[in-house]
Amino acid sequence: MRGKRLASWGLTFKARTDDTRMSPAIEVIKRLQSLGADVVAYDPAIRSEIEGIPVVSTPTEAVDGAELLMVLTEWDEFKWVDLDEVGAKMASKRIVDTRNLLDRNRAQRAGFNYEGIGRR
Repeated sequence: MRGKRLASWGLTFKARTDDTRMSPAIEVIKRLQSLGADVVAYDPAIRSEIEGIPVVSTPTEAVDGAELLMVLTEWDEFKWVDLDEVGAKMASKRIVDTRNLLDRNRAQRAGFNYEGIGRR
């Protein structure tokens, strides 16, 4: 993971809150950072760095140059992001959707290698 740039969509423990206490998203990011990954996050409810995790102001800013996008909180606004625009900004078109929020077919049509956790 050393030197890999990763993007996280979501920091709160659930959508429609600004509560990050015991957030699985933060735990995932912290573990990846401990392995040397450079993780940048976007969350609609969080406006500044939290627990050493850089936070940017838009979902597309988070993916700029990223090799992987992780969807870690199920914010509805992520469903409607232009995946063609997202893919154009990424170094590699890969998504791990831990919330099964995005439409798999739509992501694959946009050229992404899409992995939904818990899906076959």
